[in-house]
Amino acid sequence: MRLVLGQRESGPDPMRRVRFIMQKLTLQTIRRANALRQDRNGNAAIEFAILAPIFTLILAVSFDIGALIFARFQLEAAISNNASYAIVHSDQIDGKSDNQLAKSLALMIAGQFTSGDASASVVVNDGAQASYDGAIIKIDGTPGPTGACYCPKGVASSFDWGSQQTCGSSCPDGAVAGKYVVMTAKQAYAPMFSGYGLADGDYIYASAVVQTK
Repeated sequence: MRLVLGQRESGPDPMRRVRFIMQKLTLQTIRRANALRQDRNGNAAIEFAILAPIFTLILAVSFDIGALIFARFQLEAAISNNASYAIVHSDQIDGKSDNQLAKSLALMIAGQFTSGDASASVVVNDGAQASYDGAIIKIDGTPGPTGACYCPKGVASSFDWGSQQTCGSSCPDGAVAGKYVVMTAKQAYAPMFSGYGLADGDYIYASAVVQTK
């Protein structure tokens, strides 16, 4: 009996050996994890492979929005220049030179958009008209009477001239009857992703209604 007990006391403790092995394995695992964490070989390539598509998409969307804004700015600038020209040359709305004014305005737009992807329409005081289809300017309509003025309603795309009024008389909305030039223009533009609220279908639009007198 004492021999058996003596052998147990002198021999190694199995539980202690198991704990020692577990501690050793734990330390080795921690060392390997730290080594893997500190090893940067290939990390840059992996990160680039993950982030490159995202950056490419952001770059493409930014370029698409920028190009669309620039194209619309050009079209609106052309209409704005035409509006200024119409105001400066308002004396041509006299029942005789209306066609010439309409033609000059259409020529200004045609001179800036020669690629054939833009079109425009000009109406001078509900009479003389000029249209540009991207290649040809057409003059139509008959100049209105010299003293013709209007109290129109609506916007350029849906303009209601109403009946002729005496120039300077009061309109129902409180405005003064005057002479007007209405201009509309559109340019073909197909964004890569979406119109972003700046394009309608495959076109961008710009328009202006100018009261010259």
